[in-house]
Amino acid sequence: MTLLNNSVRTLLLATAFIMTGCVSMDQHRDAHPDPDTRLNQMLAMYEKTDDFGNSCNELWNAYSATTDCERIQREVERLGIEFPNHPRIMMANATMQYQAGRPDKAQFTLDQLLADRGPHPEAAILRTKIALEEGNTARARAVLQKQIIISPSNFELREALASTYYIEGKYDEAAKALSAAGRLGAPGWRLSYHQGLIREARKDWKGACSLYLMAIEQRPDFQAPSARLIGLTEHESCRALADGRGYNVRR
Repeated sequence: MTLLNNSVRTLLLATAFIMTGCVSMDQHRDAHPDPDTRLNQMLAMYEKTDDFGNSCNELWNAYSATTDCERIQREVERLGIEFPNHPRIMMANATMQYQAGRPDKAQFTLDQLLADRGPHPEAAILRTKIALEEGNTARARAVLQKQIIISPSNFELREALASTYYIEGKYDEAAKALSAAGRLGAPGWRLSYHQGLIREARKDWKGACSLYLMAIEQRPDFQAPSARLIGLTEHESCRALADGRGYNVRR
């Protein structure tokens, strides 16, 4: 224990008594009045909570929410009541609400956060995801364009903007948004994959496969382009290109 620094020791002690119920949450709040400290502790536990190392996000997705996850979420919601205009707490609440399958509550929280004039790119991207899941590309784009004005150097906003155009079939606009994201520093493997999706939508099979292969070369553990390549094996131009690069994509 002597090898642990103070912040790690504090987190481990907080985890022990919160999760086992040895000390009440009221006592914990009194001991740690700073909202960022309390939020950091809750987020650390949310990311790794059960004996098998599963995060609450994974447990929600598996439809196996646990009492511990719900307790953490309730404590973060309480933080939001105590500190109603704290951007990090609002974002944490929105993320947990979305991951727990409550996009309506997440949407409400995100809209409140985005009403503030400051830069909130993460909130804009999650709000965009919810809007796109609802089929509301216009709303998604409006949120992104507002944030791009505030945070013009954020490449993730440009990538998200490209997705709104792609869904609408506006491939030229999508490609331009991706190019802007690339100039701002977006990862090449991700850009190659998304540009490949645009080429595939345009039925440029060889061009799409070339970009998917590029994405795999840039990041070998990225599985999405491999799946797209397998789906395009019916096209001889793609199959020949993959074979020539040493990739066996035949079914």
